[in-house]
Amino acid sequence: MMSVYFNGLLLGLSLIMALGPQNIFLIKQDARKNHPVLSALICFFCDFILIIASVTGLHQILLAHPKLQISMLELGAAFLLYYASKALHSVFLKKNPTTENTPQPHNRIQIVLFALGFGLLNPHAIIDTLVIIGSGSSEFPTHEVAFLSGAVTASLLWFSGLTLITHFFANILTKNKVWKGIELFSGLLMGFIGIKLGLDGYHLLLKIMVL
Repeated sequence: MMSVYFNGLLLGLSLIMALGPQNIFLIKQDARKNHPVLSALICFFCDFILIIASVTGLHQILLAHPKLQISMLELGAAFLLYYASKALHSVFLKKNPTTENTPQPHNRIQIVLFALGFGLLNPHAIIDTLVIIGSGSSEFPTHEVAFLSGAVTASLLWFSGLTLITHFFANILTKNKVWKGIELFSGLLMGFIGIKLGLDGYHLLLKIMVL
């Protein structure tokens, strides 16, 4: 039983620790002390939903309805490109893109919406999580709950740890040059992923039109 739990824990950590838009978003909110706990809770909630969905076979719905996939890809692309434009604007068009010299742009409602966006509008992350976690749990048909508990624990540990570590180093991260680097990396990463999602949606649309 414990070995199944640790299998889920390790798989969950291997998936969630990759540096992507969601983790960058959390780091930025934690460093700016802009509702960091709320941000982490919403991201964990999104992960929890995806992990639970992984055993219900929801990915089959996406695979069976390519038009739904296209809509998700384009919506995810638009969301990421919007956030990328904000980050790059902060780098190149503002003199001091630091937390001390710029207003905090996100209230609680905005934090919830952005966190939900980063958690649920990345189609590749959704499909990968549903397929990989779901496939992993299927290897333990009599202990699926233990496996999923491990995956949920991984999500809780990661988001809690990331929040605490970023809070500890907040003074360093909010220095002008460091913050500018974070914003630049964030904008370029999200812009790249947004463009890739948009192209994936376009290619999928072409395949449907050919068929």
